Amino acid sequence: MIRSLILATVLALPGAAYAATPTAAAPAAPAMAGFLVMDGERLATEATAMKSVFEQIARRRDVEAAAYNMALDKLDTEFEPIRQAQTTMDAAEYQKAVDRYDGIRTQIDGVLAQVQDDMNKAGEKAIAQFQTVVTTVGQQVRQDRGVSRFVDSSAVLYIRPGSGYDATDEVLKRVNARLPDIKVDFPARPKAAAAEPAKVPAKKK
Repeated sequence: MIRSLILATVLALPGAAYAATPTAAAPAAPAMAGFLVMDGERLATEATAMKSVFEQIARRRDVEAAAYNMALDKLDTEFEPIRQAQTTMDAAEYQKAVDRYDGIRTQIDGVLAQVQDDMNKAGEKAIAQFQTVVTTVGQQVRQDRGVSRFVDSSAVLYIRPGSGYDATDEVLKRVNARLPDIKVDFPARPKAAAAEPAKVPAKKK
């Protein structure tokens, strides 16, 4: 998903389709006919800023997964005495305990869902920052090369000599120089409502 968004940004650069090359640009290299080839997969995985984003998200996911599993383990440990006493407990009281367990489990799952949503939004914000730089750099490379459009390398089987130029390395170099890192701004983890300590209900009468 993240990589496809980056690729879509690259290919959606102004002039990426068939717009004319800006006449005000002073090319740093001889003007070329044809197109610029862009490897969107490499851009998404080799740009230092995006690698940093992927790593930060992966680490945060590990932390949140551990917190989620710890909360479930605590809940199960707390409920185990009640589960073991089921046969000696009043049925209605046991059902109340089960309902309480289910309610807390729902809260824990709700926190996880909120965390995942917050992480997605934080990742999207970081990607938007990267896309802004990629757009600017892509425009500069097009102007410097005197070429009017980008083509995704996955759609190119063969490039006739003189018809296209692979701009991936050049774009990567410029993007890395301008944006070497992005800090993903993760919000604080929401908290579930505090639960009362578990109590084994009274025995059957």
